[in-house]
This record gives sequence, C-alpha cells and structure tokens, in this order.
Amino acid sequence: MFEQRNPYKGDPPRPWIRLRLAGPDGATTELELLADTGNPCAVILSQRDVSSLKVTEGPDVNSNFGPLHGGWVQLAMPELGLVSSVLAYGGDAVIAAAKASHTDFAGLAGLPLLRLVESYKFSVPFTLVKRTGWLAKE
Repeated sequence: MFEQRNPYKGDPPRPWIRLRLAGPDGATTELELLADTGNPCAVILSQRDVSSLKVTEGPDVNSNFGPLHGGWVQLAMPELGLVSSVLAYGGDAVIAAAKASHTDFAGLAGLPLLRLVESYKFSVPFTLVKRTGWLAKE
C-alpha cells in the first residue's frame, strides 16, 4: 500500500500532501498542497497552474479571497485511487496566504479531495493524521 509520510511544514506548522496532476498533453506535475479540511474546494492552485493543467473549463466562484477561476484537472495518482477529474480553482490571493506559511506550498487540498483518498477502497483505510501531519495507514 502507498502512503505519504509528510511531517508538518511551515510556520505555523501545517499538514500537507503531494499531489500529481496530468496536464492536457499527459505530462505530469507534482505539487505540494497545504491540507485544509475547512476548505470546501477540492483543489486551489495559482491561476497559472490551473490554466496550464486544466483539461476543460469549470465554473468560477466568489470567495473571501476574491474570485476563483475554475477548471477541471486530471488527478494522476493511481496508488491512492486518484485517477479522475476534479474541479480546481485558481486564486493567487489564496496561494499567497498558503505561501506565507511555507514557500513550497503551491496550493490547498480541501476536504472534497481528502475525502476522495479516504473513500478509495484499501484493505487498510488512509486518513489524514492531524497530530503528526502524515497521510498514513491507520
């Protein structure tokens, strides 16, 4: 079974996940995303990343950070059961806030994405362990 053991990173220390996305040309990109269970969006990236990775347009939404521009991106992590499209949003103000914690953070992974990992049918379930900041088997 695959697992990510990611110690907290940043100031203040935050849990994070490494996400692999496939662009429209099939090339993959790995990004480190701040794990934010209070975020109702599956993925928030920079506007540039969403523009280059989206396979089709998605709806735009307004947030407390201003407008977020939607696009469907392709998850490319079969080891976690993540091989489908997911609605991502581009919002540079959100990314600036994430990077204030750690410059490696390229975006946010919200509750809908984290639930996709949890719902994948492993013989041993995966969970986000908040105390240690790891995505690990229970």
